[in-house]
Amino acid sequence: MKDEPFEPKESSLLSKNEKIEINESQISHNNFHENILGNNSENEEDISSKRNIPNKGKPRTKGKVATAYLTKVAILTALSVVLYLFARFPIFPIFPYNVLDMDFSSIPSLLGGFALGPMAAVIIEFVKCSIKLITSTTGLVGELSNFIVSVSLVLPATFFYKYNKNIKGAIIGLLIGVLSNALISSLSNYFIIVPMYAKLYLPMLMDLRIEFSFQYGLAFNLIKSISTSLITFLLYKRVSKLLHL
Repeated sequence: MKDEPFEPKESSLLSKNEKIEINESQISHNNFHENILGNNSENEEDISSKRNIPNKGKPRTKGKVATAYLTKVAILTALSVVLYLFARFPIFPIFPYNVLDMDFSSIPSLLGGFALGPMAAVIIEFVKCSIKLITSTTGLVGELSNFIVSVSLVLPATFFYKYNKNIKGAIIGLLIGVLSNALISSLSNYFIIVPMYAKLYLPMLMDLRIEFSFQYGLAFNLIKSISTSLITFLLYKRVSKLLHL
């Protein structure tokens, strides 16, 4: 697989014809001044130096970059919260307890992590789960589980992509994220989430601890992480120009 760039190419602000017209107008303007001022050597040096000065925009200050970063993270967090709260549906109705709800709230986290860095992805997930606590019906357990599982996907994927910004890097990063998600979600369900949930709400859930962690839960998280990764891969190049600083 070729290392094709996954980031959008920077487009020139001026077309070729526009650049030619600007250069011609600059030359005629400089010639006009030469005729008036004569052949003074100092004037010629000033004019030639002016011709060689590129027309660069002013660099943005650190404050503006930080503001842009926070704004984009906030927008992606809001989108993630909306998907988490209002776009959930069960995919394993056969499971005795309705605790496996599908959602796509990690897509904004992955998009933000690819464009802004791994820390942005973690921040989005943390704020999303913190806001969900306001309406929690699981006493932190569901939100803790979602945070662990989501970060196990978005952090490895975006960290790998940070140092391999091409299509191959994106694919490998997402694959690493899916595998990490499968392993960590299974272990966290078995050792942390199921015991906590059983102690607080459903003691009989301990009887299904293995099935939940390594069968239903594993299948659920694989479906969720793979679908989230595929959608992110298809979306990223189309929206990355809006997300970059």
